[in-house]
Amino acid sequence: MPEQNLTDLLNLPNLEVVGYESIEDAVVLDVKPTLKVVICPECKKPSARLHDYDAPRLIRDLSLFGRKSYLRIRGRRFECETCESAFTERLEWIAFGSSYTRRFEEYVFTLCRKNTIQDVSQMLELGYEAVEGLFKRQAKKRHRHHKKGSSE
Repeated sequence: MPEQNLTDLLNLPNLEVVGYESIEDAVVLDVKPTLKVVICPECKKPSARLHDYDAPRLIRDLSLFGRKSYLRIRGRRFECETCESAFTERLEWIAFGSSYTRRFEEYVFTLCRKNTIQDVSQMLELGYEAVEGLFKRQAKKRHRHHKKGSSE
């Protein structure tokens, strides 16, 4: 059962690999969330009422076996059973609206601390602006976290 092995290797919470394909210099893993109930962002109540699915999108993740790795996922939209708001499920391993996993973003930040943005851009085959944006977002996040920790 190769998909189960890939799910274990992927090691992302509440996510299952349901298929995969190899294209040129990349691996694309088809994944789906496994939670049956999610929390409504409006009223904070649990909901299991699946409304529909978004179009599939590719999320860049850490390299797999020396090849670029992407997760193909269809976001799920739920309708709250309490307040009846429709909302897109939030996944803990990706920032809302991002095209990169959190761990990939952290990896880019780590690389940028020891290399130029241009070097990281070439190394990861990612645009300069994308690398710069990821670096700045992570730096800002870490700065906020550091400030919060030192004010206590």
